[in-house]
Amino acid sequence: MSAARARGAASGGYTLIEVMAALGVLAIGATGVLALQKATLISNTNARNIAVANNIAMTWAERLRVDALQWNDPMQQPDIDDTAWLRLTTPPARVTPTEITALGAAPSADVIGADIYAGDTSQSAFCTQVRFRQFTDRATGATIWPSLIRAEIRVIWERSGDPISCGIDPITVDEHPERFGAVYLTTGVLRNTSEDRQ
Repeated sequence: MSAARARGAASGGYTLIEVMAALGVLAIGATGVLALQKATLISNTNARNIAVANNIAMTWAERLRVDALQWNDPMQQPDIDDTAWLRLTTPPARVTPTEITALGAAPSADVIGADIYAGDTSQSAFCTQVRFRQFTDRATGATIWPSLIRAEIRVIWERSGDPISCGIDPITVDEHPERFGAVYLTTGVLRNTSEDRQ
């Protein structure tokens, strides 16, 4: 065999070192793709949780506005106790709203934001907490707008993805922001003043 032919045969294949180097480059690239995939999955889950929690919070804001229709103070007699949730204005602490099946409202929701009622075996992914406050003058403490209530709605979930108990103390949520994700919505709820115009 001539020397030229021997060189041609030797240059036609890959050495073990070349193969190992190629596999190393492939492994580094694959690791990067897997890390990117994991980061994308976490980001998508967080975005979905925030979107669902926003939807739940907006639904509760509408429920509170409908609840305010029962608060009309006929003949100047306070009747806020006739409401389902607004009567919880004192004391101004965060509370879990009462489940009222007849109104189609429950404080717990599943992963797509559908309400979970008592007796349902679905696991809660989101819980709603509310706090109501009257608008008051800071200096005197006097109520500024007696027919308007500030409603603070908080929808929470476990960041770990575990089911959440809606019986959790709101103070526990405040103390562990690393454990819970939360969406806050603040709105004003106006007393039904349609009878005032008659």
